[in-house]
Amino acid sequence: MDTIEQLKKERKKLLHEVEALLTMIATPVLVVDREGAVIHTNTVAENVWRRSPITLMNKRLPELIEPAKLLKLVQQGKPVKDFPVQIIDAAGIHHPYMCRIHPLYVNKHVERAVLQFTQPVLQQGSERDRKYTTRYTFSDIRGNSPAITELKVQAQQVAKSDSTILIRGESGTGKEVLAQAIHAASHRMKGPFVALNCAAIPESLLESELFGYEEGAFTGAKKGGKPGRFELARGGTLFLDEIGDMPLFLQAKLLRVLQERRVERIGGSESIPVDVRVIAATHKDLEAMIAKQQFREDLYFRLNVIPLYIPPLRERKEDLYGLVDFYMKKFADRLGKETKRLSSQVWKKFYEYHWPGNIRELENIIEYIVNLEIGDLVTMSSLPASLRENAENENGTDQPLSVWQNKTTLDPSPLKIEETEEYLIQQALRRFGTSTEGKRKAAEALGISLATLYRRLQRYHREKKFSK
Repeated sequence: MDTIEQLKKERKKLLHEVEALLTMIATPVLVVDREGAVIHTNTVAENVWRRSPITLMNKRLPELIEPAKLLKLVQQGKPVKDFPVQIIDAAGIHHPYMCRIHPLYVNKHVERAVLQFTQPVLQQGSERDRKYTTRYTFSDIRGNSPAITELKVQAQQVAKSDSTILIRGESGTGKEVLAQAIHAASHRMKGPFVALNCAAIPESLLESELFGYEEGAFTGAKKGGKPGRFELARGGTLFLDEIGDMPLFLQAKLLRVLQERRVERIGGSESIPVDVRVIAATHKDLEAMIAKQQFREDLYFRLNVIPLYIPPLRERKEDLYGLVDFYMKKFADRLGKETKRLSSQVWKKFYEYHWPGNIRELENIIEYIVNLEIGDLVTMSSLPASLRENAENENGTDQPLSVWQNKTTLDPSPLKIEETEEYLIQQALRRFGTSTEGKRKAAEALGISLATLYRRLQRYHREKKFSK
């Protein structure tokens, strides 16, 4: 009996030591048992797998990592260094990593193993691949509104093809994030993602940046010449942001490259083949520009093979809760601070606000709040002056609105208590579904018991407000 108790104490001590160490490691780490079940993790691993700690700890190694041989190595109980694996994130995207296995022993028996993951060192000569990589996938496009859901479905469908895409949307909506996500989900994902902002480069330099130049092409040209973005993007994706700002004389040359899939450097005579997928983006009204002869109609049709539209934030305000929650946690982690709660007045203002800067503006405001708010409740006085100046009902009192701490996307319009309750339940069911499991999650999110939820639904059904 004493031996069993001693064994339990040893195991408990081991787990405490592991938990303390995990918080100090800056790379993804999993602690697994002999069967490959995850029993501990760290914050870095949660970000890499894009899963919550609870979700990760309900998984086994074969569900999270390829190849399956990794589990056999864990069970053998031998230290392993730099074993190549593929981490499978929540979106199903594979990421190459190197895995180090450190077995954990209790009384000379392998009980668990610590798996540490590091990104592989790129070989010499792959500077292009190191420079032109992506950071975003479809899981980074946040929101569950119908418009965003439909957009992600469409984009994922076309990601597998090589067809040219034109992304439309206002500034700050995340056009490059979408372009990177498409590249990351395509068969070109291992190739470079090269971006060029047509509005950020002077006209005199834009041509050489895009198509490159030969040695001696002009005064100041580099010895040996320089490849353009088309050449740098070979085997990958070229993202042309703010295509509406490209001058007309370059539009004609771009059209020819898109048709022929070949480029000629400035000052050169050689026609260079380029295997590139082109994704263009703009916030401008290209049709109006065509009517004013400011944009070539033939180029428009060549670019607009697959049109995608990102709606502005004001048209998908049901996504506000999730976005605020994400950015609040992001900046709290980055700045080493606690997350904040928004008062009902602040939520009301957020839902009434026009958001001319879209997601970028929301992100900046949340970063401002996390930096400057001392307490845990964000009131109207905590907001930037630009947002606060147009606030309505400034004399109203700010009160915590506890329902907003639940993960439901709801509209905080002022309603009667009975109407509010009915509305919150209806929105929660829309989010989680009406299955038994969906109702359980809805009840948990609303902070009520499952029995209470069923009683409310029975009452609403009798009153014919909405079905069970």
